[in-house]
Amino acid sequence: MSTDWLTGIYLTTPVILEQPDYVTRLRDEIGLNTVVMGFTGEMPEEVLKLSPYGGTIPTEAELEAIILRHFDGRPIDPREYGQARNLCGPGAPLNGEDETFRRAVDQLKAAGLDVWTYGGAWTIRRLMFCPSNPDVRSWMETACVHWATEYGLDALDITHFRYPMGSFPLGLFGCTCTHCRSEADGLGYDMDRMVDDLKATREQLRRLDGKRLADVTRLGFGFFDVVHALGLRSGFLDWWRFRQDLVVKNLTQFRAAVKAASPDTRFGTDTYPASMAMTAGHDYLRWDQMCDFASPLVSHISAFVSNTFIEWARFLQEEIPNLTEEDALQVVYRFLGYDGMGLPETVAAYGHEDAATLADRIPTADLVLRDLVKAKLLLPEGVPSYPIIHGEGWGMETIDRILTEMKSLGHNGVVWQGTEDILNGK
Repeated sequence: MSTDWLTGIYLTTPVILEQPDYVTRLRDEIGLNTVVMGFTGEMPEEVLKLSPYGGTIPTEAELEAIILRHFDGRPIDPREYGQARNLCGPGAPLNGEDETFRRAVDQLKAAGLDVWTYGGAWTIRRLMFCPSNPDVRSWMETACVHWATEYGLDALDITHFRYPMGSFPLGLFGCTCTHCRSEADGLGYDMDRMVDDLKATREQLRRLDGKRLADVTRLGFGFFDVVHALGLRSGFLDWWRFRQDLVVKNLTQFRAAVKAASPDTRFGTDTYPASMAMTAGHDYLRWDQMCDFASPLVSHISAFVSNTFIEWARFLQEEIPNLTEEDALQVVYRFLGYDGMGLPETVAAYGHEDAATLADRIPTADLVLRDLVKAKLLLPEGVPSYPIIHGEGWGMETIDRILTEMKSLGHNGVVWQGTEDILNGK
């Protein structure tokens, strides 16, 4: 099915099979033409044999051999080992059920809808399987080809082909394992110099005076101020470029394999918010090299954006003497490009433990649209863009404004997460 404007939604297999009237209502009332469903099928033996898990539930030691490592050598985060063990390999469920998944696909097709899958990738939330590990890479390529060729899907919109989210600071400093060192060398980078320059930047950060930094922030700082104040060396900038290069290399390989096996299947991955894309290894400027479309993931205003503000502000307070919480937040807003929109002045004002009502406490439309404007600046000409936004919990005034302005910006569709507000006109 084709249309100039894509109207999609994320749905699970149970919702599709148990609530068919809900799907047809969305089709008839809001013009739904695409469903993006999580992969819940079964990986066959010929695919499973390439899993870095080796066909068994991995031990802690076996997991630590294939996951992202901080530059001091420690595993980035062991808290998600339990979730990792519920997979048969990175991004794929342990106990998938093929017949049910195929039935859901067929039901959607019968309703005249395009069907995409958001099979998982190498990152959960914090835990990440090393993208340089050849076993992880072979597995992900084979998994993508399997998803593209076995179910009659129109597109793969693989989620979590990125580094850990920016609200998890440790994830910014991995990976420097043997495989990543080899990849860095092959891509023209010096791993030791990058690590040394990252450490030097942190040491310089600790030398700053918080009160003076707050004064500068209120006056307004720019790119050269940051470079100068932190004494940024070339290895610091190389680090971010290396991570981007590694993501581009992997996704270009996976896309080529999918196209060779199923030329008509579109390939893409959800796209980290533009203001913080580099922290997740996403390079908007090269999106056309590795994907057929972009899906700017601007719906996660809590986990991706607000929690990043909070965690980075806390980090700055730990590192910089005499920096207050209020000033630390303003530094983060300015540095990330979210200043001037009236974001909360304190951590408590976020009420971040109640994420469901966060949209009532922050300028949600301004926040989301700032990233959508930046996305159109950075994405190559001709790359279709389908922003992912919430259809519930934000209120129709906010949703209508975002939808109207994203259309005027030249985005090509929308993928909804939830529909309560848009169906009930709240």
